[in-house]
Amino acid sequence: MKHLISLVSALWLLLGLSIGLVPLTVFVLVKLLPWQAAKAFAYRGMELCYRAAVRANSFWMLRVIGIQVEVTGQLPDHPSPIIIANHQTWFDIAIVQHLIVSHGTIAKFLMKRELLWVPVVGWVCYALNFPRLNRGQGTDARQRDYGAIQQVSKTLADERGALLIFPEGTRFTPKKHKAQAAPYTHLLNPKPGGLKIALATAPPNTPVADITLIYEGDTNFWRCLHGATKKIHAKIQVFDSIPPKAVNEWLTNHWHQKDALWDERPAP
Repeated sequence: MKHLISLVSALWLLLGLSIGLVPLTVFVLVKLLPWQAAKAFAYRGMELCYRAAVRANSFWMLRVIGIQVEVTGQLPDHPSPIIIANHQTWFDIAIVQHLIVSHGTIAKFLMKRELLWVPVVGWVCYALNFPRLNRGQGTDARQRDYGAIQQVSKTLADERGALLIFPEGTRFTPKKHKAQAAPYTHLLNPKPGGLKIALATAPPNTPVADITLIYEGDTNFWRCLHGATKKIHAKIQVFDSIPPKAVNEWLTNHWHQKDALWDERPAP
């Protein structure tokens, strides 16, 4: 029965994305027109499609599966903040999108270029112009990643949307944690590159919001779809100013503080 619920939940998520493909495609074509009014109209339309899909997912997650998201703090009152979060499971994306859309904007997250080839999901990410990273070695790969982040950061002044970054770059697993010899109990080592570029190219006074996601129970994506974890804590901290040159030191120190938040969580 649990696997059946997970299957139905996955189909619900896929259906919501699929229904939005037709209007998204239309708005993408409109956005190609040379008039600024057409581009603004297209972006508003794509934003509505995005919000509708996220709200449908949130309804299923909160009302049908019965997951409780306990939020401490609040996101900044800003149309285009930079948001960072720890990454434990693919389910993180649904939680963070729920928090961001509930606050009034949408999320644009850094994604691996390979995800473009995932049916439905890839086209949605392409249509919404999510920054696509190569995450490869070498100067050329790093320069392409820099350009992708720089491009979306510069558009934050014109197109509303929170830029979402997972500094760890991958999901937490005990194996990865051991391989990295991470000095944290619950987190992997953060990589400063994405946040540094975003801060350097975003509009002045763009705030950074950090979301610490703590699952009371299983973090496996498939099992989360049937409610294996009934409560998820989302602890939000907002920082008004982080100098790009100080990102390395700030991120290392903050990750230690972030790791300590697990000890402050009430026992289930």
